[in-house]
Amino acid sequence: MFKITANPAFTHPVTVLVPQDEGHVEQTFKARFKVLPDGEAEGFDVASKDGLKDFLRAVWVGLEDVVDDAGQQLSWSTDLREQMLGLPYVRLALLRTYMAALTKAKSGN
Repeated sequence: MFKITANPAFTHPVTVLVPQDEGHVEQTFKARFKVLPDGEAEGFDVASKDGLKDFLRAVWVGLEDVVDDAGQQLSWSTDLREQMLGLPYVRLALLRTYMAALTKAKSGN
């Protein structure tokens, strides 16, 4: 049975490849996304930096498992969102996670 949800949303782990000397390190956090209807999503140019940031501001609505340099847990806020959106590797990881969640094919198909 398929259930229609008025405001679909989901939480998925986001894997970020953080650049470091001579490579990358994988770090993860959980992101909460809301699903944008096609009509709203089509208005964003995710190929541009500003368009991608605007798109992510519209779909990314929460997070978990993010800490500061001292290891202190950080809570969702507009300032934290903007700080993270200022990092290209975070933006790409968020977009990749959101799109994979929407387009994931059932295993074996």
